[in-house]
Amino acid sequence: MKIIDAHIHIGKWSKLFFAYGSTVEQAIDVLKSSGVDSAVCMPADNTTNTDLYNETIDNPDYKFYFNAWIDPVDKELDHFLEKNIERISLFKIHPSIQRKRITDPSYEKYLELASEKRKPVVVHCGRWQDIASYKFPLELVDKYPELILILAHLGGDQPSLYLECAEEIKNKKFANVYLGTESVREFYFVNKVVNTVGAEKVIFGSDYNLGLPMMYIPIVDSLDIPASDKEMIFSGNILRLMNK
Repeated sequence: MKIIDAHIHIGKWSKLFFAYGSTVEQAIDVLKSSGVDSAVCMPADNTTNTDLYNETIDNPDYKFYFNAWIDPVDKELDHFLEKNIERISLFKIHPSIQRKRITDPSYEKYLELASEKRKPVVVHCGRWQDIASYKFPLELVDKYPELILILAHLGGDQPSLYLECAEEIKNKKFANVYLGTESVREFYFVNKVVNTVGAEKVIFGSDYNLGLPMMYIPIVDSLDIPASDKEMIFSGNILRLMNK
């Protein structure tokens, strides 16, 4: 079964994660040893888009898809996107780290670009509900009907949040909204989410270098669904959204 890890970080973190980091070579070793065929990579928050893109986009040893980190105060971001947009597969917005909701006006031009170019936007959804609630990206659906959203951590990284999120996004209004599994641990509740929204709405990710693929692959393997549905979660859905 083909496995794509659709949510990994490579590079160095700020003091948020104690300046921890990993290299592209270390990532490749971990991914290969975990049985992961390819990965969607994005920088850690103290690594530039340009540096990681140059190391990964044509890497001869492993297949990477690139996810551009969208920080509105990054002075190099617009030039980077303009130069590389056709080879960038997704955008990543992290409200908690940037300390602004995804509905902040500073994100508007990037959401418009993502919508126009059909680049899925991965949105960190966490426990900081004032800033990183899954409810804020859902507010964008009416304004950007073509925008593809992937709510990271199943919309909240704890069962009470991601079960609530699953109930909400099964509404046909949210046809372009998906859920990423990165960092979620409670396999019983992941099973409930998949049964609520359907396997076609769930995308596997590990959150490496903060997590290991081998920690989270068994959660999808354990789901009480057909093998064909597991394959959608492991690779089919993300490939479809990236048009690969």
